[in-house]
Amino acid sequence: MKTTLLFWFCCLFLSSVSAQPVDSIPPTTLDSAAAATNKAKSEKLSASTIAPSDSLPVKSSRKPGFATKLLGKKYPNPRAAALFSAVLPGAGQAYNKKWWKVPIAWGALGAIGYFTFDTQNTYRDLRDNYKLLVDDDPNTNPTESPYNTFDATRTKSYRDTFRGYTEKWYLALGVTYLLIITDAFVDAHLYKFDVSDDLSFRFKPSFETSNGAPVFGMGITLSLSNKPPVRP
Repeated sequence: MKTTLLFWFCCLFLSSVSAQPVDSIPPTTLDSAAAATNKAKSEKLSASTIAPSDSLPVKSSRKPGFATKLLGKKYPNPRAAALFSAVLPGAGQAYNKKWWKVPIAWGALGAIGYFTFDTQNTYRDLRDNYKLLVDDDPNTNPTESPYNTFDATRTKSYRDTFRGYTEKWYLALGVTYLLIITDAFVDAHLYKFDVSDDLSFRFKPSFETSNGAPVFGMGITLSLSNKPPVRP
């Protein structure tokens, strides 16, 4: 009797196990579906965190103008200082805030300009009176002093002399004008140059060779160095 019951129990157990449905979805399909779901979530999250295009800073495509390129933005700008002095002598020095140089520039140009034009006027008078003396017409001889006391040879000599003076004064005027521009340009370059007491220089001997052979001689080397600050 016990054997019969055990037999039927085993049969029922086996039949129930065989009757269970087999999972029709393979593991690989489940893994791919989960990966696709995670990818969609990550894309949605990324899209929500990206700022809209309207809020992003837009780089200006406008190019700097001619004045910005020429003058620059930093102060002092050497090109700007030179340009100001070229347009108005002394303006570059004022731009560099070296006000004491402005009257010097104006005074130098004013003095040289005065002598230039005064010498030029004298040269023109001598030139015109010399033409009157050599035109073979006694009625057109000079009547103004002191030209009425000069003969043609003397007048010609004075004319040539003052012509040389005029050319030299014009040269001095041009050199002074260029020096004022150069001063403004260099001064702007050296605006932030360190001229504190920490700078020092010293002389020391140097030994040089020529083609690998020592050369006897004497020389001085000038070296600039920063002196370390003295701590208390």
